[in-house]
Formats: sequence, C-alpha cells, structure tokens
Amino acid sequence: MAIFCITALIYFLILIALIWMWVVIIKLFINKEYRECPPYIPSFGKEKRIIIEKVSDTLKNSKKPLTILDPGCGTGTLVIDLAKKFSEHQFIGIEWNKFSYMICRLRARKLKNIDFVCDNMFNQNFGKADIIVCFLMDPLMKRFGEKILHDNIKSQTIYSNTFKIPNLPLVEEIKTGKKMLFKNVYVYRL
Repeated sequence: MAIFCITALIYFLILIALIWMWVVIIKLFINKEYRECPPYIPSFGKEKRIIIEKVSDTLKNSKKPLTILDPGCGTGTLVIDLAKKFSEHQFIGIEWNKFSYMICRLRARKLKNIDFVCDNMFNQNFGKADIIVCFLMDPLMKRFGEKILHDNIKSQTIYSNTFKIPNLPLVEEIKTGKKMLFKNVYVYRL
C-alpha cells in the first residue's frame, strides 16, 4: 500500500509540473508582459556557488553595509542564502510573478535584512544597489544593461549567471568547465 501511495504521489507531482510547463508556454504566446519577463528558472549548480562565493568575499571584507539586488529573483534562492549569512547587509529581490513572490516572502519571513518587491524589474531603480546578481534570459540582457547604465548613480559590481550583458564592460568571465546550457559567470564593474 505504501509503494502505491508513493508512486501515486510521484505521478501527481509530475502531472502538476507538466501542467505548469504548459501554462508557461501558453502565457509566452499570449501575454506580451510575460514574454518580457521570462518564466522562473532557479539559480543552481556551480554557477550559483561561484556567485555566492564571490559576493560573500566582498561582503566579508566590506567596512560598510552594502545593498545587494537580485532582479528576477524567482523564489529568492540566491539572495536568501546570502541574507542568512550576512545580517549586516541589505538584500532586495524583485520578482514579477506573484506566485514566486509569495514563496519568497514565506521563505524569508524571519529575515529582517531582506525585502521583496512584486513588480516588473524594469519599473524599479537599480541605482541603489552596490552589487547586482542575476540569472536572466538572453533576450532581456541588452535591455537589462541599458537599464543598469540608466539607473547607475554609484559604482556597482554585477554578477550574471550564464548570459552576457552586451553593453557593459566585462571584467571577468569565470568558466565552470561545463559544455552545455548554463556554464559561465560574467562579472561587470561600473
């Protein structure tokens, strides 16, 4: 009986995942705003570890509190991990998807140093951030770079997971050794 229940649960979860994927695909075709803010893909793997390591080094060595921004934060995996380690710094996550936003809020309910905003990231000001961490999709990167240049009022470091920002000066490309899909971390400084 237990094996049947576990198997039924697995099939149910697979069905939910397939339905969610079809909803995302349909929204991509019928909703212009959805195409501008692509579906949620969490930060994971070696790229996420590299970004957390690099940002952690900067935060440890900082003499003053810094603000770290994650536009398109999804469920907040990256900024929540950092906010737990560095309570003296401020973290901001921007997520346009209401469901993902609610998950962020729920996961970070005990953290006082993190704020989440439910909005299109292009409606927000990036100039208040000292560090920007992002895992966005390639079609957004040119517009994202223009937004950073437009809002920048102080020096910033930007870590981009997998996708290059074409109109920003690249400082470092960290190769992960992967050959497929998600592979490098790009570092920019303004």
